[in-house]
Amino acid sequence: MNLQNRIWITLLALGTILWGCDSLVYDDLSDCPQGVYVKFYSMTPCEVDSTFIGQVSDLHLFAFNEQDMLVSMTALKDVNLDRNNQILVPLSNGYYSFIGWAGVNDKFTMSSFTEGVTTKKDVMLTLKSQNNRAVALGDHKVWQGISPVVFLEDPAEVGTQYKYTAVNLQEVTNRINVEVELHESVLGDTDPRDYVIEISSANGTINIDGTMPLNKEALTYPATIAYTNNNLTASYSLMDLKTGYNNLISVKNVVTDELIWQGDLLGTVLLKNDNVNLACDNDFDVKFVIKDKCLNCGTYICWAIYVNDWQIHSYETELGGDY
Repeated sequence: MNLQNRIWITLLALGTILWGCDSLVYDDLSDCPQGVYVKFYSMTPCEVDSTFIGQVSDLHLFAFNEQDMLVSMTALKDVNLDRNNQILVPLSNGYYSFIGWAGVNDKFTMSSFTEGVTTKKDVMLTLKSQNNRAVALGDHKVWQGISPVVFLEDPAEVGTQYKYTAVNLQEVTNRINVEVELHESVLGDTDPRDYVIEISSANGTINIDGTMPLNKEALTYPATIAYTNNNLTASYSLMDLKTGYNNLISVKNVVTDELIWQGDLLGTVLLKNDNVNLACDNDFDVKFVIKDKCLNCGTYICWAIYVNDWQIHSYETELGGDY
């Protein structure tokens, strides 16, 4: 073999290594690899900069095509969602969007997912429960988010192509600390242990796209309870809070069987505070002040309600003079 032929063969081999599918040497590029690199961040509408969640127990990443049909699902354990984390999803030739879920662990029942069958509107998870009482979430958090649409061109025309996108993960769990404070007017006749607080909601089932199916049974959420001489505190962890899902909160005196307060957790309590934004806030403090309706009446009423230290309710007419 002469020197000129050897040089040509060497250059061709190097071109194959360096250029691969993108080389003009190839007539058929239809099998060239393509894909999308997906990153994860978190930024609510109230924030001006993104943050990163960090370590999560579980990560699920769904890829949907233009018809909102599932084309790929990736499940990972113990993932650090920092600014450097990215997942390559091999895809080709089409429009794709990505939905991420972080923190869906053994406290939930997950649906099965089938490529070409599952859609964004199918159920993602159901919070585990027994006799309509939800499992305790404790301090566990769950996030969900969607990416912008990404377009991959036909590999037969452009060859190898990789795009980049990011999923904005928003927290879909909430924490509510509820306090029942007994006014001095009733302390001699009643005790914080005479009261129970109950929160229930039909929010235990969530679809892949973050919507919630209607007409599900309401779950009663457990709480961590603490007492002092004049108050009761109940700490709750709940799934996503949206209007229209039978979100109820009640305060009851179990000794007298009196219902002191019952109302919509969102419409008559949390959202009565103009500073509360459910798209941005996940932690709430609610305080009920219990007082005697009139001096020595023995009729206990919810005299005032505070949300995040903002008074949203007061009993309008005080009877019986000063307390």
